[in-house]
Amino acid sequence: MNAQFLFDKSISAKVRSILLIPFEDQELPGRIGQFYPQATLSVLWKKDLAGLSFKKLLSRVRSRRSDLVIASLHGSTVPRSLSSVNLLLSLSGSPHAFVRTGESSLEQVHRAKVFGETALRAVSGVFIILRTYLLVTFRLLRLSPGGSGEDIPHPRTKKVLFLRTDLGGSMRAGGSISHVKGMVRAFCKAGYEVVYVSDAVSEVLPSEVLQLQIKPSPDLDFFDELQLIAYNLTVRRKLRTLVARHGPGLIYQRHSLFSFAGGEAARKFHLPLILEANASEVWVKKKWSRLFFEHLATRCELLALRSATKVAVISKRVAEQFQPYGISGDRMLLNPNGVDPEEFHPDIDGTFVRERYSLGNRVVVGFIGTFTGWHGVETLFDAASLVCERDSSISFLFIGDGDLKSMLEKRVGAFTDRMIFTGLIPHPEAPRYLAACDILVSPHKGFDDGTAFFGSPTKLFEYMAMGKAIIASRLEQIAEVIHDGENGLHMEPGNTAQLAELILKLAGNENLRQQLGARARLDVVAHYTWDKNVERIGKAIGPLNP
Repeated sequence: MNAQFLFDKSISAKVRSILLIPFEDQELPGRIGQFYPQATLSVLWKKDLAGLSFKKLLSRVRSRRSDLVIASLHGSTVPRSLSSVNLLLSLSGSPHAFVRTGESSLEQVHRAKVFGETALRAVSGVFIILRTYLLVTFRLLRLSPGGSGEDIPHPRTKKVLFLRTDLGGSMRAGGSISHVKGMVRAFCKAGYEVVYVSDAVSEVLPSEVLQLQIKPSPDLDFFDELQLIAYNLTVRRKLRTLVARHGPGLIYQRHSLFSFAGGEAARKFHLPLILEANASEVWVKKKWSRLFFEHLATRCELLALRSATKVAVISKRVAEQFQPYGISGDRMLLNPNGVDPEEFHPDIDGTFVRERYSLGNRVVVGFIGTFTGWHGVETLFDAASLVCERDSSISFLFIGDGDLKSMLEKRVGAFTDRMIFTGLIPHPEAPRYLAACDILVSPHKGFDDGTAFFGSPTKLFEYMAMGKAIIASRLEQIAEVIHDGENGLHMEPGNTAQLAELILKLAGNENLRQQLGARARLDVVAHYTWDKNVERIGKAIGPLNP
């Protein structure tokens, strides 16, 4: 790390307490500890800050009084703005603040500069918010409560404008990448010409896809809600030109907070709009995160829903989240997540992965996903510990990253050679890693507050397409897809002992593993592919109408 401050002994000797905000940077505590062995380190991980209002977030950071505060953007799996982190550090109360932006890059935060720039940007943000309020109010007055469902336009060309407006186009991991890639490829296979519009170019999309980038304003990235509000206005303005130039017959938009640009373009050019909704963004933000401009977000979501020809929800529970908006049931299209069975299939060779991690001839139990609470990775880890104590022929492959990864790795103990953490892997490598496994687990726990599980886990369909034996939680849509004893085995969410017994059962019965895996493959190909999703969309919007 090249900040001169760290090597100035006259200053560093005075540092007695350090606050670290690594987010996903697992290396930061260890590296800083080498420079300041005499200092007390206090660490706030991403999980310690998630879901807090700005007031509570600031209170938590300021409660950890320190001589030095360091945050990190290095290794982040999600977009996180430097300006917002600089502002948080400037308000922390620590006399010295730095941000790690790269492997060996540490930048000092200058408070006066940060406060001055933020104040000027906030003034322009006020005008953007007022403009959006007026625009949404005017548009809602012109739309009937039922939305555009009374007059469903038919596509005029077999060209789709695929719109991603959540500023997540640069993400390197997560279900959204699988969803976008899967749907874009399925549209291409169905004979559509695809124009992909996002804030970043994606490396995982087919080469024949035309990718157009609309960048957000860097001046407003100190506050994510404000940047999203402004981004909607930018996309709204540029879509007029893009639609006129490229002449799509269909607009397909991933629903996101504050965004109604796709609906405006669809109505202006009399095009069908499919709004893909993985959740009510307002509902999720209110429930588990923070939402400062709640009233505006609610009105924007209402406008987006009313403007859509069909709202493609991933589960029945997501449709229920939209009930307060009064959107009729016939406007909802149930389109669960899916898989590309040509990308994930049983004939993939996982030998390279097995050799890389010295798995030998052991039975391998795998998990791929985000290491957060509701994914249930802790349940699998505890079950793995029980299994390793009872059977030395079984190993576990934990594929992915997240808040809980470092904590779980520290608990491995004597089973370091049999409980293996791969970290993040390139998305195209996922099939080979799953191929290296004999048993795959989807141990979702549900939500601690009792909220009904509304997800449609992409990993589940990828597991099925691999033709592997699956253990999955008996939970909402998961239980509807996996039929106990037919194409997988059910476990009660969070039941560590039961999961361990099921793993031992499958590990000792290769014939059962093959039977369950073969049926899972048949079922997913018949019902849960991205191709099926595009097919359902085609039926919903009707034939071409030149």
